[in-house]
Amino acid sequence: MKEELKKSLHQALKSLGKEHNINLSETKIEVKENKEKKFGDFSSNLALTLSKILSKPPGDIAEMLLNELGEKDFIDRMEIAGPGFINFFLSHASRTEILKTINKEKEKFGFSTKKKAEKESVLIEYVSSNPTGPLHVGHGRGAAFGSVLASMLKAIGHQVDEEYYVNDQGRQTEILSLSVWLRYLEIFNQVSLFPNNCYQGAYIESLAKDLKKNKDKKYCIENKIGKEVSQMLSLDLTEEELDSLIAKSKKVLKKGFEEIKTFALESILQNIEGDLKAFGVEHNKWFKESSMFRSSKTSVSLISEALDSLESKKRVYEKDGALWFKSTDFGDEKDRVVKRENGATTYFASDIAYHANKFDRGYSKIINVWGADHHGYLPRVRAAMSALGEDTDKFEVIFIQFANLVRGGKKLSMSTRAGEFISLNELIEEVTSEAARFFFINRKGNQHLDFDLDLAKEESKDNPLYYIQYAHARICSVFDKLKENKKSYKESIALESLDQLESDQEVEIQQLLSQFPDVVNRSAENYEPHLLCYYLRNLAGAFHSYYNNERILVEEENTLQAKLFLISAVRQVLFNGLKILSISAPESM
Repeated sequence: MKEELKKSLHQALKSLGKEHNINLSETKIEVKENKEKKFGDFSSNLALTLSKILSKPPGDIAEMLLNELGEKDFIDRMEIAGPGFINFFLSHASRTEILKTINKEKEKFGFSTKKKAEKESVLIEYVSSNPTGPLHVGHGRGAAFGSVLASMLKAIGHQVDEEYYVNDQGRQTEILSLSVWLRYLEIFNQVSLFPNNCYQGAYIESLAKDLKKNKDKKYCIENKIGKEVSQMLSLDLTEEELDSLIAKSKKVLKKGFEEIKTFALESILQNIEGDLKAFGVEHNKWFKESSMFRSSKTSVSLISEALDSLESKKRVYEKDGALWFKSTDFGDEKDRVVKRENGATTYFASDIAYHANKFDRGYSKIINVWGADHHGYLPRVRAAMSALGEDTDKFEVIFIQFANLVRGGKKLSMSTRAGEFISLNELIEEVTSEAARFFFINRKGNQHLDFDLDLAKEESKDNPLYYIQYAHARICSVFDKLKENKKSYKESIALESLDQLESDQEVEIQQLLSQFPDVVNRSAENYEPHLLCYYLRNLAGAFHSYYNNERILVEEENTLQAKLFLISAVRQVLFNGLKILSISAPESM
């Protein structure tokens, strides 16, 4: 009804504009749902907006708009309130129409069928955790957000790809290879010290054991140079000493160093993909950083291609033997190194090439979901895309704040560096994947989140997910009781009896149901999945209140069937909303 009302107001504007010889068709029309019934179902401030344009009092303009609107089948009455607000009271027939629509469209209700011209091809890159360790709870919020956002954009008709960027190059992968090798050597008692700035955690030991199982003694120290490695070990290595140790390890192992690295990366990536799948997250694209160092179709690597393009546009310069990008020319706070004195390219150079590749793939919208700690990285990436001549309006970054785990009212301490963290898999095992997904997205992404583990497991109305799922199960139980009472749901009678739905709570539920398509659309277009969570909780709350205050399985047949038709619509919308969130709608609890 909201969209229908907007269309009617738009027509009234066009007519009013003709009378005053002014084009009003581009005027923004705002229509909002009213929470208090006494103000009608909807209201608009359009008269106030037009007051300055037409140089007339808002009240007079409101009268003119009402005259232009005339009588509408879906509107019972219209009232002017306050300084010029217009309140709209829907007819009973228009309210019940939403029930018929839900019954007809079923699982398609709320899902848009956009025209071809309105559809966008969207690439969402999210999670993209370094493959040097398992996913921890810090990655969970971004994973849930990206996955649900993709689902929402698909729900409103867009074509969406979900991509994971695999950072399988650089120093951190070499530290991983060294860490696994040293733990492997410990198994054979060839080393006894493990540096604190290597990767910690039980997963490294597990990788080392798997390496031994697959390769036995292949990577053991067998020569004088190898023994020098053990002599270089200490608990507190400087970063320079760590780099020297890596260099020495490469010399000892030769091809073996890369073999260990590949083994570790592939094992961790496989686990990451498995953990994400268990979390309800599945990327259909995986993009490896290493692929950009290999020759492309033009026989030039993607990184070289990107840097050559910047050079041809005179966007780079040499200084102190390094190659610098003129990022300050495009709004960044300082210029950035893209190639070091030794000829090695920087992480930033890889990011430039990667994002240039995203644009080359022809998407109409490119979305990155980043942690809040990456906020300062955006200006330089946007600067690089501007320098390459890309349309940066297509490029958006959504920053997700950190989440704290709370148990027993106390925040849990976690240190990734020391290997003391709760993995995403452990979180799923404790509270279920569905509860974890919901709690991660139940709050606006740019706000800090305290994830209450105890609440997520609680079976009460205070647990929002339980409250929503229980509403769906409760409706299913009503239909089960109906069968037990040897009665049946008769849709034909219900359709003829919808005029029975006239209590305040029944009207409220119908109004809430009519909002669902708009909520899905706003949640998707504004990148705010939490809005759908809030909506589902409100709808569940309205149903629970209705169930507790009004008898549903009444004796009078027409009233019974009308009530069943109403709660069936509620059940369908709860199901559709939870489906977008990739959360189940249980039939019993």
